[in-house]
Amino acid sequence: MTRILPLLCLTLAVSAADLDTTLDARIAEQRQVADLLQRSYIFVADGSGVLIDPAGWIMSNHHVTGGAWEHRVRLASGRSYQAKVVGTDPFGDISLLKITNADLDPLPYVPLGRAEDLQLGMPVLAIGNPFGLGDSDDTPTISFGSLGSGRIVRGVYTDAIQIDAAVNPGNSGGPALSRDGRLLGINGQIRTRTGMRINSGVGLAIACTQLQAFLPHLRSTPSGYVHHTAMPKGLELEQKDGHISVVTWRGAPATADLLSPGDRLLLIAKRAVTSEDTAIGLFASLPWTGPDTTIPVTVQTPGSAPRSIDLPAGRTPIAGKAWHGLKVTTRPARGDEPARLVVQSVDPGSPAAEAGIAPGWVLLKANGRSLTRRIDLLKALVPVGIGDELRITGEARDGSPAEAAFYLRPAH
Repeated sequence: MTRILPLLCLTLAVSAADLDTTLDARIAEQRQVADLLQRSYIFVADGSGVLIDPAGWIMSNHHVTGGAWEHRVRLASGRSYQAKVVGTDPFGDISLLKITNADLDPLPYVPLGRAEDLQLGMPVLAIGNPFGLGDSDDTPTISFGSLGSGRIVRGVYTDAIQIDAAVNPGNSGGPALSRDGRLLGINGQIRTRTGMRINSGVGLAIACTQLQAFLPHLRSTPSGYVHHTAMPKGLELEQKDGHISVVTWRGAPATADLLSPGDRLLLIAKRAVTSEDTAIGLFASLPWTGPDTTIPVTVQTPGSAPRSIDLPAGRTPIAGKAWHGLKVTTRPARGDEPARLVVQSVDPGSPAAEAGIAPGWVLLKANGRSLTRRIDLLKALVPVGIGDELRITGEARDGSPAEAAFYLRPAH
């Protein structure tokens, strides 16, 4: 025993030393991560943002950047930059900005997380500027909590996560991060029963999976806007006996046999259907890329094996009145000359003005539809909305052929 005791003491001493070394290494690692997170944070308008690329790409909320396309943003270091909104998603509440300084050095950033990074109960860090507390010294606030859900549907947040890290007004657009510095989501909503916008322990962030899906479209959209899919036209659902089932399906002839009344929806966009509201949200969770966009769905006819189909996607409109800036009048027919639709005035700074349309233009076609009266223009505008292109064919004031194309924006 006398021989074993010194050996045991030596072992304990070595173990304690190893433990101290390991603890010091972990503390140092966490400090490095915390430093990176603070340096990648961005003050945007009255909210927050986060750098996701060393070239100066920033993610935030649409409701933070609002209708402004140019912003002055600040890092926690106090240095400020000019940034522009490259793409925005009003329905899904995501906005992508790019710092425009030509002399920009590589900036600290956090990588986007993946679906497998979202582990229920995992520690989560939220960084933001609650109540503008960091405005005086450029110091963002870090709060700590856990991931309270997997990927969920909550209203227009169709691919969201729930966290209990404290978030308040000013945290919007800021990151929800894992302890190793991966971007799990963009904080955007607070849920309360009082109607007061204060932390209740229930915060919603747009999940990294949705950020990944929409990022390429936000980068490349020619109009500055991206759209979401929607439940296919002609599809009616009901919730009955614990299942979400098809009531009616009035698809186009080429898709009429994809569904039948009584079919049960199991998966939409590879995510489980748990309620009718969830089904509607999942149908709206993907980027809409054009008339050929489809949504993968797994369905089951009772008594048969599940099958996978691709349903034609509807499109979720961007809320608000579309603005073109044209005021027109009908010029009555003159002899052999038919009635004409003439531009009376153009709103300064409007899409039409930026496209070069001027008073006195005669409008002959809009998106291929012939125009002679004001009602014709109104009918041409029915299928287009915010973010859509309007192509004008006409004649300039001097009678020369003229063409213009522009994207509709929200009315002021």
